[in-house]
Amino acid sequence: MKKLSFLVLLSIILFSANTMIAQDNMKAKQADNAASVVITPETFQEYAATNVGKQVEVKGMVVHVCKHGGKKMFIIGEDPEKRVKITASDKVNVFEPELEGSTVMVQGIIDPIEEEEVPEAEKTAEDSDHKNYYHVPQYAISCQVVRTLDE
Repeated sequence: MKKLSFLVLLSIILFSANTMIAQDNMKAKQADNAASVVITPETFQEYAATNVGKQVEVKGMVVHVCKHGGKKMFIIGEDPEKRVKITASDKVNVFEPELEGSTVMVQGIIDPIEEEEVPEAEKTAEDSDHKNYYHVPQYAISCQVVRTLDE
């Protein structure tokens, strides 16, 4: 009888521990899903500067899909001057050209764009009418999920 009571008690303890572990795992998955911050293309570069490596969601209209392989696309929001570069990843290999003109929601990881070498002559040739965007740090999104939105 003592052995049976011990086995029942042990079973109850193991079942309770397993249930608590499962609940903790579910909470962690929900936290990961909620970790994605939604921002606009207009605020992306400013937000990205302090959040490299974090997950983000951006909604915008696709204005360009790279014709040579479909590994890059650009989206805009209300201000067409504020573009966000979206790059393909292991989860989204290629962007279809048909996406151009569509409104999409992109979820991905913020990555810095490698700064290109700018010739000295070009660095000093700037004036008030010209601003070379590649003289300041730029950021892109490594796409994990892209979905077209119906409007």
